[in-house]
Amino acid sequence: MAEKQKLRVGVFGVGRMGRVHLEHLIQFVRTNEVEVVAIGDRDSATLRTAVQLAKGWIGKEYPLNWSLCDSPEMMAAQMPDAVVVASRTADHAKDCLAFVSQSIPVLVEKPLANSIQEAISFCQQLEQHQQHLVQVAFQRHYDAATQLAGRWFDDGLIGELQQSHHVLQDKNPTPPSYQSCGITADMAIHLVFEAMRFHRFQLPCYVQSLRFAAPFYPDLAGEGANIVHVFCTWPDSSVAHLWGSRINKTGYDNGFKLIGTQGRIDVGEFIGDFGDIHVKLWRGTGHDNSPRGHLADSRTFPMTKSGADAPDFYARFAASYQAELRTFLERVRLAEPLEIGLDIGWKTLLVANTAEASSRRNGLGFELATPEGNPIVSLVDAEAFARQHSIQ
Repeated sequence: MAEKQKLRVGVFGVGRMGRVHLEHLIQFVRTNEVEVVAIGDRDSATLRTAVQLAKGWIGKEYPLNWSLCDSPEMMAAQMPDAVVVASRTADHAKDCLAFVSQSIPVLVEKPLANSIQEAISFCQQLEQHQQHLVQVAFQRHYDAATQLAGRWFDDGLIGELQQSHHVLQDKNPTPPSYQSCGITADMAIHLVFEAMRFHRFQLPCYVQSLRFAAPFYPDLAGEGANIVHVFCTWPDSSVAHLWGSRINKTGYDNGFKLIGTQGRIDVGEFIGDFGDIHVKLWRGTGHDNSPRGHLADSRTFPMTKSGADAPDFYARFAASYQAELRTFLERVRLAEPLEIGLDIGWKTLLVANTAEASSRRNGLGFELATPEGNPIVSLVDAEAFARQHSIQ
């Protein structure tokens, strides 16, 4: 059997999130699946730190042949087979463009851009064939617990969805150098994707949010708040409640509940800092001789053990990040379409940034519609909506 092609891969942006991707790439180097040919960051100190970490991860038995780059253009000149972009959010779009313009496939961290206008400009600069070279990194798509919940939901085991509740609570404040687009947009982007997955990525028709600044919290990122609640409504009147918080010191808390006409699904109930992930399917409403709320199925998924210096989210989603990266690289290798493309990228950004605008305007609700009152179905529609309501 012929040996699989070893991809030549680069990583641009090696701060907190980029190091997670770099660590998993190094694991693939050790299994002879890829070659890391370039590591880059605009900040020289960040780059030096990442290189030292990578040397420790890879071990002395593997040769180090990577180039160090201070710009995406410098890395693109190396013509790698694929690149992971995890730079600052404000640079995501322009960094992607440097690679995609050279027909280099990119896995870019969420959100796709800082603003809706930046995302639209980026998409408009791409040729039709180039738009399929970008995958937006929503690791929840590859989370085993979420995938199980998705199968139960898609099989109709809880009936029609009525409401969903999604929670993300950090146990530590943001790092001093952290760039945030605002707590609502920053935290909601994860949960927006999660909620929209159970609506087949249809945009909600109404978005409203509130943010709060609870005491005893060092706001190092200057977000002006540490708790946010977002409400999204769909045309069928189903509702998603998104709850983000920076102040759950007892441990990282991440989970969601799907409540339908015939049952509910619970994923990731908080049981302490990085306990196992429990997924439960409850069925029965007391009608048709069926018992109300019986536990029909349950599964348990382990966390990934991590060091004290790992980001809060690492233990919960390390396996998902690895699966995401492996799938991206395999699709590049086979020249297959990438998952989670620009369409989902701009839609999730639109909802998250609309929620940010709502929270900054004392909970003002927004109908997601064109100035003519039609549903938003395209980038042109999204641009008109954002301009009409002065949403970034």
